[in-house]
Amino acid sequence: MRPFSKILFTLLLVVIHSLFSSFGKHISENKYSNYLEGKEVKALVNIKGGMYLKQGHPVGFHFDLLNRFALHQKCSVKIKPILESDPWTELISGRVDILVVDSQKDTIPDEFAHLVISSIDLNHHEQVWVVRRENYQMLENLNYWFSFFRQSKEYLQLINSYYRKYSGVSYAHGPVSVLSPYDQLIKEYSRNIGWDWRLLAALIYQESKFSMSAKSSRGAQGLMQVRAATAKQFDIENIFDPEQNIKAGTLFIKRLQRFYNLPEIDSVNRIKFTLAAYNAGEGRVEDIRQLGMHRGVDHNDWESLAAVVADMRNRENIPEGVIKLGSFKGNETLRYVNEVISRYDDYKVLVK
Repeated sequence: MRPFSKILFTLLLVVIHSLFSSFGKHISENKYSNYLEGKEVKALVNIKGGMYLKQGHPVGFHFDLLNRFALHQKCSVKIKPILESDPWTELISGRVDILVVDSQKDTIPDEFAHLVISSIDLNHHEQVWVVRRENYQMLENLNYWFSFFRQSKEYLQLINSYYRKYSGVSYAHGPVSVLSPYDQLIKEYSRNIGWDWRLLAALIYQESKFSMSAKSSRGAQGLMQVRAATAKQFDIENIFDPEQNIKAGTLFIKRLQRFYNLPEIDSVNRIKFTLAAYNAGEGRVEDIRQLGMHRGVDHNDWESLAAVVADMRNRENIPEGVIKLGSFKGNETLRYVNEVISRYDDYKVLVK
């Protein structure tokens, strides 16, 4: 065979091999992609991701991964946080289809071991998704999809975003460029309320330490500790979703700002009153201002009103008709406003 013919023949083989490889990969990636199309999958993330957890943001990672899997499978996914009820019973009963667990800490109960199967490890922390055995095809879908997805840049970005070590903001550590996995959402929604994104980040840190699974004893939930009733006022139902939580929280802030958008209140005090109202409610802030007016204190200056708050502990100290909501232990609110503003001042210097 002539040299030119040999070269042409070799090139032809390379092209044919590439075509078949690409075709084979396409088949592998889509082999099970139609099984879940149009269905709703219910998932429960049974992994702790509280305010003081040092191992990254695992709940956010799985929330994002579940949504990406659902997008690929052309199905919808409804994701629940940790419940008070037994998560394994939730799975076995069919109330959820996927249970996200940490296999290092959460072993399958003996009585359920023959009824469930788990996925391959989804990260280096040996966290897996568990399904009922009859849903093995769902698990095959996941394993096939994930075997390709974990080789992508998207997966590496998820790992870097949710499991990186976020340095605490301090003058000792120096400037930082990233505060949390939710910086882009915070920047986007801060514009809707006219705030520097670092101020909104300071509030979110105060509320949840950037943990989407944070939950208070009063029923507030998520990054901005929004109550379901508050979110419902803005037609938002899923406050476990980080974006929906921030959306609800900022819509609430936007509403609160209207109370203090007065020419006699300067921009700094407008922010402080809004923060106080976010923490204690606009009714409490109105009571503080009314008592300040009664005492001859500048009711448009938050720092001047701070001394008034201490007197609201005892209802007997306040004449009838001055305030509407009764006694108020306001130290928490004073501390809340001071800490958010102090953190924001640090962020302005150290977050670029």
